Order: sequence, then structure tokens, then C-alpha cells
Amino acid sequence: MSENKANPADKASKKIHKTPRKSAPCRLWVKSVFTGFRRSKETQNENQVLLKIQGVNDSKSTAFYWGKRCAYIYKAHTTKNNTKYRCIWGRVSRAHGSNGLVIAQFRKNLPPRAMGATVRVFLYPHRFQGQYQGAGK
Repeated sequence: MSENKANPADKASKKIHKTPRKSAPCRLWVKSVFTGFRRSKETQNENQVLLKIQGVNDSKSTAFYWGKRCAYIYKAHTTKNNTKYRCIWGRVSRAHGSNGLVIAQFRKNLPPRAMGATVRVFLYPHRFQGQYQGAGK
């Protein structure tokens, strides 16, 4: 009678076959929001963009992102290079104010319809952090 019953130890010893991961193991970018152009009361600079990076709340924290590349990815109507997605590349240049905003400059100016959209701030190029000792002073 005990021969017909399965041994519980046999069930535990069976191998579980996992499917290979189809997505990237880690994300090499941080979300940020394009809040607007750098401006004064009367004029605005379309070549300087203000970004609010997720998790950055003071000017000292922005120093890590100085020089990092950023990308605005959008979808167009026509297909070019077998894709409808396009990208405008830029770089984070400095902090703006004391609440964690940064100024970025893009190769081509971002369109105004991009305000409020997500901009990817990549975690490269990674530089030695000793050069940012005077950040936020």
C-alpha cells in the first residue's frame, strides 16, 4: 500500500525549469520630467531645459548627475530606420535652484509639446566623484 503513494521528498527534489529572462536585468536610467525651459520674467531660453529628476530633492544631490546623458524619446507618424520612435540626446549641465532641478542642454531644442513628458537621464558616463566636492555651495 505504501508503494502506490508518492514520497514527498521526491516532489521537493524535482528541478524547476525557469524560462530565460526576456527583459534587461537592470535599468540604466532614471526618470525625470521636463518641467519647462529656463526663463526669466520676459524671455526664455529654448536651448536650456529644466528637468526634475526622480528622487533628487536638493542641489547637493544633483552633483551626481552633472555630465550625464539624457534622452527625450517620442513617437512620430512616419517610419524612419524601420522605427517610428525618435530620440533627442542631451546632457545635464548644472543644478537650478535649491530643490533638485537640473539644467540640461539638448542637441536640438525640445518641442514645447514635450513639457510634462518623461526624459530618461542615463547613469553614464560615470566619472570620479572627487571632482564634485564643491557641489551645491
